[in-house]
Amino acid sequence: MERKKIFRRSYLIKRRLQWRIFASVIGMLVSFTLFLALGLYFPLFSILYSNLPAESVTLQQAAYFYLGIERYIWISIAVVVALMGLYSIFLSHRIAGPLYRFERTLQGVSQGNLSVRVQLRRHDELKDFGDQINQTLDLLEAHLHKANQMAGEAERAQSNLVALYQSQGPQSEEMERRLSTLKDAIFQLREVLCFFKLSSPQSPETPPR
Repeated sequence: MERKKIFRRSYLIKRRLQWRIFASVIGMLVSFTLFLALGLYFPLFSILYSNLPAESVTLQQAAYFYLGIERYIWISIAVVVALMGLYSIFLSHRIAGPLYRFERTLQGVSQGNLSVRVQLRRHDELKDFGDQINQTLDLLEAHLHKANQMAGEAERAQSNLVALYQSQGPQSEEMERRLSTLKDAIFQLREVLCFFKLSSPQSPETPPR
């Protein structure tokens, strides 16, 4: 079966998480820039404002040359910081998107819908975790299908038992009580099983009491 393509309208799917990642990336870049500025300007000002021998005039000229072009360097650094910030949003989108899909899938499971599965895009992260969730749901759904079959067998056995005892004449009150208890237990089991929505084959409806 061809896999349905998933499109997301916004890059900010889990805003709090993505803004925290964005702020962390920008914070690291700003810290790096401050340390870079300290490492550059401290030697420059030491050269310009200290009494150096005449043969150090080349260093002073280099310092003045750097100060003349520094604005272009800082513009480049600002552009890099902005681009890295945008890239952090793009990268976090590949993580936030799967987390959003995991939440939606688990919400469906909590409402009894076991036919839901995690569907991720081609370039999303956390695919291994999504596959693990899907495998767990497949196994759980298989067990519930088996439980439905066993509940059907229990119903048939209970009906055959009632027919057998009815054919043997009047039943004792103790036997009627036990048969009634068995019927109620099977009905409650059906009610629990019918809470879950399974993929094909469809789970049977709750039988009338």
